[in-house]
Amino acid sequence: MQKSFCLLVCSFLWLTELVSQLKSGPMLGPVELRTASIWCEIEKGTELELTYWKEGDPARKFEIEPDVSKRFSYRICKFYLTGLDFGTTYEYELVIENKKKTPPIRGHFKTQDLWQYRKPAGDFRFLAGSCSFTNEVIYDRPGKPYGGDSSIFRTMAKEPASFMLWLGDNWYYREVDYSSEWGLWYRASHDRSQAEMKDFLKSMSHYAIWDDHDYGPNNEGKAYVFKEEASRVFQNYWCNPPSPSKEGGIYTKFHYNDVDFFLLDDRSFRSSDALMDSINGQPNPNKWMWGAEQLDWLKNQLANSRAPFKMICNGSSILNTYNKYDCLVHYPIEYNDLLNFIESEKINGVVFLTGDRHHSEVIQHIIPNGYPLYEFLNSALTSGTYKVGDLEKSNPMMLLNMLVEQNNYTRASISGPHKQRVLKIEFVDKFGKTLASMQINQQDLEFKE
Repeated sequence: MQKSFCLLVCSFLWLTELVSQLKSGPMLGPVELRTASIWCEIEKGTELELTYWKEGDPARKFEIEPDVSKRFSYRICKFYLTGLDFGTTYEYELVIENKKKTPPIRGHFKTQDLWQYRKPAGDFRFLAGSCSFTNEVIYDRPGKPYGGDSSIFRTMAKEPASFMLWLGDNWYYREVDYSSEWGLWYRASHDRSQAEMKDFLKSMSHYAIWDDHDYGPNNEGKAYVFKEEASRVFQNYWCNPPSPSKEGGIYTKFHYNDVDFFLLDDRSFRSSDALMDSINGQPNPNKWMWGAEQLDWLKNQLANSRAPFKMICNGSSILNTYNKYDCLVHYPIEYNDLLNFIESEKINGVVFLTGDRHHSEVIQHIIPNGYPLYEFLNSALTSGTYKVGDLEKSNPMMLLNMLVEQNNYTRASISGPHKQRVLKIEFVDKFGKTLASMQINQQDLEFKE
């Protein structure tokens, strides 16, 4: 009895010490053919080392130290693993302050496979979602909590997916947060450290874009006074590939197997939503969501891509012409330019993945002399949900059988042989139950000769 009590006390003390040193993480960042990244946040005074090895070969271990970023009292560690073998499973362990008596935190990942010129691209699955609100009563609006059941992340952690796409509003800055640089760091750190997130962060790679609530105040854009600090926070709390922007944007691109993903920045260059869409019957030339630099980059990337599916990821919705709120249709310069470009250059396989609206929907827009463009809008992970009004439901482009008005996430899978790939999209509830689903064949998203 005494021995069991001592073991219980020792276990409690170890867990208390561990939690006090490792604030959140580990989170798996992008995993490529020969590289990988792992993210952690630590308490001041804590040191970490990471040891990794090929699965089944623990005798050959490699040790690396992290790149550490410091701002206010926040300490971010990023480990960059290099020289890996493709298509190989690796195991790793985090050692805290080199205390060998403290059991390390362990995880694993698998590098991407080198399939090009050798074999067909493999099938894979990924998750997506937006609008994650973590309640903190003292700073929340009075009344019913806006944040919902965070157990959805425990369900998502069990999915056999390769990565998660965070589609914006990944945390929600409150009034006490977005009025100072320190407040931005506080919110990101607080929400990342919730217990329900821990297993999910470690279970698969994570990529992210932002929208207004994890950028600054509601509907904020390029005029936000702390936009540079917001970008600094974003880039510290995620491990995205670098952005080519010369103007301070966070947009970027990655590919997984044979699919390309374009991660857009709908905030850094955004004109106020309150500006008029048109002036004297013509598109307002001074109203932009992405900006000329980013739009030019996107068009060139699309032209270069040979992927069967080209996933354009954006915080605000794109195609819903019945949407009175945040949507690219209210930025007609870019809306018209992008759709005309897709048609004139015959860009096959374009699919939009968006968030923001607190419900999930699918919009189908037929390109003249072309194919149907699909926008899959997924929201909300944990924030309050929204009932779609009759006006939007009357939109002939909305697929009503795919409308979901409760908390959910997206499960996406890519499968099938070369030139016959299939995209399947499912909207899934917090228990892992499919609420709505559909699939699209590669050939259905191609211009006819």
